Amino acid sequence: MIYYVLLPFFSLFVLILQIGVLDIVFLGKATPEISLIVVIYAGFYLSVLRGGVLPVILGYCMDCLTGVVPGLFVITYLVIFMVSRFVSFRAYVGGMIFATAFTVMSVFLEKLLIVLIYRILFGIDVAYDMLDVALIQAVVTGVLAPVFFALFRRIEGVLSAWESKSPGEL
Repeated sequence: MIYYVLLPFFSLFVLILQIGVLDIVFLGKATPEISLIVVIYAGFYLSVLRGGVLPVILGYCMDCLTGVVPGLFVITYLVIFMVSRFVSFRAYVGGMIFATAFTVMSVFLEKLLIVLIYRILFGIDVAYDMLDVALIQAVVTGVLAPVFFALFRRIEGVLSAWESKSPGEL
């Protein structure tokens, strides 16, 4: 139960880290998408219920902070979650190289979905300079993905241990 209570606060923390801190560190160019790494991690390692709630809340928070199209990130994160969940049943997802490669492909999938939604809804072509930034952003996000996967496993372990304690032990 504590997972669902902490999830909105964790989502806001991740987005503040991504949009605020990392955007300043990377000077607004090719900021790594920590929120996407969280969604991929959820697809790989969390149960369907816990993992399915995470992209919805994270996408909703991202839409509230940055979205022009309502629901854009909710849909994008849900699609990436479902793809990563499907892949987790078919491949060994524990390897560092696989995590990096899948994250790089997921960043490109996210950018492709954003370009398609903008083209379908508004008739605007936003892909004119996205390839250069998307390539750098995909590589940076892919390199950081195994580091964040290890961090998320530790956080998940701490939360699981905390949830398993009886109320009298706290």
